[in-house]
Amino acid sequence: MADRSKPSSREQKRKEKADNKRAKTEARRGHVVLRIIGYTFLFIGGIIVVAIGAGIGYGTALLKGLPTVTAATFTNNSAPTVVYDKHGKIIGQFAADGDRQPISSIHQVSPNLVQAFVAAEDKTFYQNIGINPLAMARAFVQDLTHHQIQSGASTITQETVKLAVFPDQQRTLKRKVQEIALAIEVNRILSKDEIMTDYMNWLYMGRMGSQDVYGVKTASNILFHKDPKDLNLAEAAFLAAIPNNPSLFSPYQYPQNTVKRQHLILQHMLANGTITQAQYSSAASFNILKDIHQPAKTTQPYPYLMNDDVRPLVAKYLVSQGLYSTALQAEDALPTAGYKVYTTIDLNMQNDVNSVLQNNKLFGNTTKTVKINGKILKDSNGKPVQDLYEAGVTLVDNQTGGILAIGGGRDYYKDYYDHSDLPRQPGSSIKPLLDYGPAIQMGKLTAATPIMDGPITFPSGSGQPWKPTDDEPYWHGIVSARQALYQSLNVPAIKVLQYITPQAGGQYLEKMGITTSSKTINGLPTLAASDLQELPSAIGGLANGLTVQQMTSAYSTFPNQGVWRQSYLISHITDHQGNTVYQAHPKQTTVFSSQTAYVIDSMLRDVVTQPTGTAYAIGTSFPKNYYIYGKTGTTDQQRDGWFVGYTQKYTMGIWMGYNHHEQIEVYPVNWYSLKFTLWSKIMAPIFKESPPTTPIQEPPGIVQLAVCKDSGELPSTLCKQQGDVYNEIFVQGTEPTQTDNVHVAALYTVINGKKYLATTNTPANEVKQGTFIDPSKIQLNQPWPLPPGVVTSDSSQYVPTQPDPRGGTVLQAPSSTPSPTLSAPTNVQANVDPTGAVNLLWSPVNTATSYTVWRATSANGPYVNIAGPIPATAYTDKNLPSGASVVYYQIYAASDSAISPPSQPVAVQVGVPAQTGTGNGTDNNVGNTTAPATTTPPPPRHKARKSKSSSGSGTGGLPELLWPSLDERSRVN
Repeated sequence: MADRSKPSSREQKRKEKADNKRAKTEARRGHVVLRIIGYTFLFIGGIIVVAIGAGIGYGTALLKGLPTVTAATFTNNSAPTVVYDKHGKIIGQFAADGDRQPISSIHQVSPNLVQAFVAAEDKTFYQNIGINPLAMARAFVQDLTHHQIQSGASTITQETVKLAVFPDQQRTLKRKVQEIALAIEVNRILSKDEIMTDYMNWLYMGRMGSQDVYGVKTASNILFHKDPKDLNLAEAAFLAAIPNNPSLFSPYQYPQNTVKRQHLILQHMLANGTITQAQYSSAASFNILKDIHQPAKTTQPYPYLMNDDVRPLVAKYLVSQGLYSTALQAEDALPTAGYKVYTTIDLNMQNDVNSVLQNNKLFGNTTKTVKINGKILKDSNGKPVQDLYEAGVTLVDNQTGGILAIGGGRDYYKDYYDHSDLPRQPGSSIKPLLDYGPAIQMGKLTAATPIMDGPITFPSGSGQPWKPTDDEPYWHGIVSARQALYQSLNVPAIKVLQYITPQAGGQYLEKMGITTSSKTINGLPTLAASDLQELPSAIGGLANGLTVQQMTSAYSTFPNQGVWRQSYLISHITDHQGNTVYQAHPKQTTVFSSQTAYVIDSMLRDVVTQPTGTAYAIGTSFPKNYYIYGKTGTTDQQRDGWFVGYTQKYTMGIWMGYNHHEQIEVYPVNWYSLKFTLWSKIMAPIFKESPPTTPIQEPPGIVQLAVCKDSGELPSTLCKQQGDVYNEIFVQGTEPTQTDNVHVAALYTVINGKKYLATTNTPANEVKQGTFIDPSKIQLNQPWPLPPGVVTSDSSQYVPTQPDPRGGTVLQAPSSTPSPTLSAPTNVQANVDPTGAVNLLWSPVNTATSYTVWRATSANGPYVNIAGPIPATAYTDKNLPSGASVVYYQIYAASDSAISPPSQPVAVQVGVPAQTGTGNGTDNNVGNTTAPATTTPPPPRHKARKSKSSSGSGTGGLPELLWPSLDERSRVN
């Protein structure tokens, strides 16, 4: 703007002359203006009448409230847009006056620059009356065609009026008509050179570095380190190219665009006859880009927040209110429009975030040189590109959804990406939102649901099978959903999403504001439609990724009892007259029931408090009575690190990583865990002010039950014996009603270190009894049986799946381990009949319902079951083992609930007819041969133990597992 704070004598005379002239014509000023506007409307009257059915009366109405302009109007400074925090403290402002260096005459700029502006913006400037009726007619036709007010008809005088009188630059029909009227008036009271001078002072030249630059003098000094009167033709045309669209023609962001427009302006100047062909050729060939200087670095306290969040959001909202046609127009108006922007930011908390992220000591030597395909990436100056180990942070007020603080990164002037609004792979932090939360809400899962964590293969679109793994180099086997979540196991999460389908899980993301149409503030896509078709989404393998702002907002659903309150940054905006032009109305949606949210809260509490929880470092950083909940996220090769943690009042998400996706180092220093340190340091002063000592309240409809860990069902006797019982919470109506059947008792044998199911051919002294887990009885048990060679943390506890390779019938497993309450059979007698068969007799046992017969060819065993269960107290053994001279027998009695110890063995010499042996509990006879009573019996029955399996030691008889059903009596001995 022209500096008239100390007017020269020429300016004083001009002002007095203008004022005198104005005084003489004041009475008829309105009539003159209306008459000129009337003529203008007559010129384009046909179009206006057809389009809006109005006439001169309507034009008069549009002129109501027309501002008054004088020569002094253009010396008044415009008002900046000021940004406030939630307590009314000033965060910063979008201002122009501090960057404006006015000129007082066109003689202080190069004539080339004046002619360049005329050629670029208004070739009739020195001839028109402040407006160009022919250009306006064309513009009205375009406006009617496109149903909106468009540029293209404005003169330099109109632009000067718009910049100085209407700094908010709203594009409405009334504003356009008033602009026309005032342009005519300004053309009457000021000379063309004076108008051009004010125009060059008021021009917005875009952002140069961190500054919003106004006026050609400041821009010339920054770009060329020259006073504007010293600009050559190429520099003048280049400078004149910028104001038409300061963003598109930014010499720093889009220099090639600026050069193209510079050449266009030179062509117009040549066509207008203001330059010669030789001058045009020289200027067009001038290497202007080498002539440009980089802007000096200046700092502002909150550059990420102000430039990357507040500025674009304010522009977006002003456009949504119809005040501007585009976001660029709205942004360009901010430094002069005088808006007041009220945010949800808490400046104290914002300072906490900034102080932590700007503490370089915390980050150590983590900066990396960027390499692409093994080659060092270099910048435009030939220097290696350096990647900072970056962080993005968002802190949200759970009760309102208001964003309290944003951490865009460590150093805006080294890395201007706002990492709080940059899509990155969320890793396992997606699991509560997409997998477990929806599954529990749908009634398809509880926190106790058992899931097999083992190797599994899925088909993929690439043709190569997808084989997901956990972060640890081993498999956990059967785990509860609770354990799978707090230990962040991948395969269980994938199975859960497969069970409910990605489409179903995606419906819950949508309720939390994450949709396939969601974009970052700058328009980058986040959730893709393909993400809701693919299982890798279960563990955060998304096409584009999500932002910290999105994830933090979604997580605030859980402390809000399942209700998502849309996060927002701008509360309201007022214009320079105090009128509210925008008011936030954040959405509120019920995503989960309060019961589902509480169960997830409980599971995420374990992430922080359990020693094997992935965020145990957070739990140990604060007192035990601090109720903190949260979830970590990691991507392949530690390229992204996440933690989203919350209390009853606040939710804070943090992401860490590199812009070029380098791996985060874990050795010799575990920099991957730095996210826990930063989260804790940011929240520490907040917790000091408001300690999170109150847990999230339990809602009605929560049931707590003792359940079996491996089945999620009510504890069975075997489960209790194994000590696998714990307390779990459930949404009422989803609690278990069935008794655990995953724990089973079985007889087994060990051959070459491998367990097999015992059969009727397994020697009795090799038979062992144990309590096992049967994975086939849980729903999400794939893969089962485990692939060959695969071992899990609990696979030694799984019931064997293969029978004894020596053949025979698998011995039936009991439902429980009975106690031996029956007496052993007595008076066992054996004789060889004339056919060579051995006839056995014994006395009945009280309450016994059946018996089994066992035989051996050695006094020391092993004994083999050859008959039973049979109801009789006699049995004839017709299939004697070949080559044996003496055989030994034992008898067992059984009832529905008990089994007896074995009888004393009886020995029979075979091949000698009519020989009799007896067993009465004290001795056994074979013909005239006496067998000692100390002959070794088969292994006694053993009691259930607190281990998963037990050996053959102990006292008592063999258990009911040795009793095959009656239709399985035939066997090979």
